[in-house]
This record gives sequence, C-alpha cells and structure tokens, in this order.
Amino acid sequence: MVAVGDHLDRTEMILVELANTRAEGKVDISAERDFAQTLVNENRLYRQTAQRDKDPEIANVLDQVERVLIDIAHHPDSVSGKELEELQQRIESQGVLFKVRVIESKVKARSRAESGQQRNAGDARL
Repeated sequence: MVAVGDHLDRTEMILVELANTRAEGKVDISAERDFAQTLVNENRLYRQTAQRDKDPEIANVLDQVERVLIDIAHHPDSVSGKELEELQQRIESQGVLFKVRVIESKVKARSRAESGQQRNAGDARL
C-alpha cells in the first residue's frame, strides 16, 4: 500500500503539472512525457496486483490513470497550445486528478492502519 500511495503521489504531481501549464504557443512536455512512461510501467504492475487482490476500486482508478499516462507518454516532446488544452480537458473531463487524490488518501489511510496493526501485534508479542 505504501508503494501504491507513493506511485499515486508521483502521478498526481505530473497531472497537476500538466493541468497548470499555460497552453500558449509550443509547450515542451518532454520531462512529463518521459516521467509518464516510467509511471505507466509501475501503474500496470499495481493495477494487476489490485485486480489479483480483488480490490476493484483501486484497480479501476489505476486503469483510468494508465490510459491517461499512456496518452501523455505518446505525445511528442513539444505540443501546440491547442494539443495541450485537449490533453488538459481529457484529464479534467474524466476527473482523473480528483480520483487519484481520493484513492491516494484512502490508500495512505489504509497503509497507516496496517502499519498500526503491525505495531500493535509487535507490542502484544512483547
């Protein structure tokens, strides 16, 4: 859960960066594109694990995130303002950033709860 929370945090950063980039003239998104490609591979593993562990809420959000990350990763280094606006609209219309934030908070809360349970189990053994 900690790893998924970290992954969602990094995903949120790239989505926020793109959402807040001014769509004027040519925009260099090469750093975001390269980062998205790295996140796609991680996301796929976390999504498959969530599916295997029968956690449909996380699996569903990770599936939506994966599609957006793939879209970002397949863009060229520079995009026109219009292309960036279209990408921003896709992120906004699908509510991906909001969903990432909601699942991220749930994952972190679950991770804290699991960590607290492990500590309590360790204390009980003492």
